[in-house]
Amino acid sequence: MQTARVIGRAHATVKHPALDGWKLLLVQPLDAAGQPDADPVLTLDQLGASPGDAVIVTTDGKHVRQLVGRDDSPVRYATIALPDR
Repeated sequence: MQTARVIGRAHATVKHPALDGWKLLLVQPLDAAGQPDADPVLTLDQLGASPGDAVIVTTDGKHVRQLVGRDDSPVRYATIALPDR
């Protein structure tokens, strides 16, 4: 798990069937000091986060496959929590 900041939304006219109905977010992973830690990543969002929101993301592929209900999902990241402010 890692904290991140939502920097945008992604829209796709053609996407993998496992992504149908899911909101996609572009997030910037952050280090413990709140500074960018890596390149931005695309995540599935089940929480309704918006640009500027802090989120906690998981890289647990098994969790994401269970979340979308498909074993062939190409997604690795998903938002799993909104941290307290």
